[in-house]
Amino acid sequence: MKVFLIVHGFVQGVGYRHFVRRVAEKNGIRGMVRNMDDGSVQVLAEGDGESLSRFESEIDVSMGNGPSVHHIERHIEADKEFPKDARSYREFVIEK
Repeated sequence: MKVFLIVHGFVQGVGYRHFVRRVAEKNGIRGMVRNMDDGSVQVLAEGDGESLSRFESEIDVSMGNGPSVHHIERHIEADKEFPKDARSYREFVIEK
């Protein structure tokens, strides 16, 4: 199963992408995370349903001086907002 997430909040310049990668690796999730020009962070995650659910819950954080997520948009492959060019990954990577 794949999900496409758009994370809004204070999530750039605070180590959020590295945090997301650690959570993904812990949960056996493949995919990518990248910063967007509008200040959001995009995540493409692939794994089994239970692992994805745990992953999504764990990246929805608010950490004192660190990342603070305000809202996560969630899209599945059938949604029109899901990237048409989404590919599969062997591991979880941070894209520039």
